[in-house]
Amino acid sequence: MMIRLQLANDTHIKDSFLKTAKEVADYIDILEVGTPAVLAHGMTLVREISEILPDHEILADMKIVDGGYLEAAMAFESGADIVTVLGFASFKTISEVRKAADQFGGELMLDTIEISDLQSFAEKVSPLSPDYICIHTSADLSGVGESLHLLEYAKKIEIIRRVLPEAKIAVAGGISPDNLSHVFPLKPDVVIAGRSIWEAEDPARVAFQIKTRLEKGS
Repeated sequence: MMIRLQLANDTHIKDSFLKTAKEVADYIDILEVGTPAVLAHGMTLVREISEILPDHEILADMKIVDGGYLEAAMAFESGADIVTVLGFASFKTISEVRKAADQFGGELMLDTIEISDLQSFAEKVSPLSPDYICIHTSADLSGVGESLHLLEYAKKIEIIRRVLPEAKIAVAGGISPDNLSHVFPLKPDVVIAGRSIWEAEDPARVAFQIKTRLEKGS
């Protein structure tokens, strides 16, 4: 199965966000409204981009940690197909996001940022059948071009696949054409690239490079 590409479009400047989204749309499978963009423009931007790119899956990177149902429902009602919830949120909060996803026909992505015990995490959320698990190193720790954290993902993914075999695996954290070779052995379902694309002089060219290599598998 081909690996899909997700753009983590974090820029909080609306014109830049929309410009980049349109430029790279042909090479992106999932368009993420990043957390800074959500904080700056709210659900208005989620709604607008879902109308501009109706054939793309839209992910609202809400990083929900409380108020699970309300916040997830707001995103789904605004056109998001996927919302994120932090994996260390309470079981109740995650279950409320699951409830909203089921009600609105959406999906939830659990973000494993700062989770050290993935075995316990995976066992905790197993009853909720998460659609995606994101193996993630924070932007503050994963400068573009760094790859050490990617080398540590294999063991984490092994745990997730054993405990949550139905969940799709997404990987994120400073992924760029320079370190993509470290990603292929992980066999993820989704590769998430952010700054390496939207900070590039030619975002479409970088997105094309990544997408082409994902299609080739090397």
